[in-house]
Amino acid sequence: MRAFVAAAADPAWVESSRAFVARVRPGLPKASWTRAETWHLTLRFLGDIEESAAPAFTRAFAPEARAFAEAELATDGPVVLPPRGRPRVLGVGFGAGAALDGLARLAAAAEGAARSIGCAPEERPFRPHVTLARLRDPWPDAAVAAFQSAARDWEFPSWTVRSIVLFSSRLDPAGAVHAPVESWVAAPRPVEAPA
Repeated sequence: MRAFVAAAADPAWVESSRAFVARVRPGLPKASWTRAETWHLTLRFLGDIEESAAPAFTRAFAPEARAFAEAELATDGPVVLPPRGRPRVLGVGFGAGAALDGLARLAAAAEGAARSIGCAPEERPFRPHVTLARLRDPWPDAAVAAFQSAARDWEFPSWTVRSIVLFSSRLDPAGAVHAPVESWVAAPRPVEAPA
C-alpha cells in the first residue's frame, strides 16, 4: 500500500484556509488545487510498502507517537517549492518554535521507523507545510508573487496538532483518497502554573 504518517488536520485551520483558497483561486492561473479533506502535515512519506510492514512501522513508531504532547504551530506564510527553478507546489508553512521542534523530533522518529521496515532514507530536510496547489503548467512570476502576497496578508490561525495518523493513500481520478490505518491521540498540553 502507499502510505505516509502525518499530523491530522486542524478543523479551524482548514476552514480558514478553505476561505483563503476560495478568495485567491479565481484570480490566479490554472492549477491543480488540493481538496481540504486531504490537508495534513506530513511527517514521513513511506511510499509503497507491503501491508504486512504497516504493523512493524507502528510498533517502532508508537512509543514516540504516544509520548507526543498536543502542540500549536504558528503559520509562517507562503511556501513555493522547489525553492529555486520553476515552481511546482504552492502552500503554507509553519514557523520555528518549541512546537515545531517537537514535531521535528516526531518526524525523526518516523524516519527511524521507516528505515526499520526497509524504506530508503529521506534526504530532504523536514519542512512541514500544507500543499494548496500543484502547478502542472508554468505560472508567470507575477502570479506566483500574487499568491505569496495574499498568503502573507491572510490571518491563518495556528494549527493545533491533536493526533498523529498513519494513512494509506489511494490515487483516484478525483484526487488522492486517504484512509487512516493507525492513529495516536496527542497527550494534552501541560497546564502552565500561574505566575
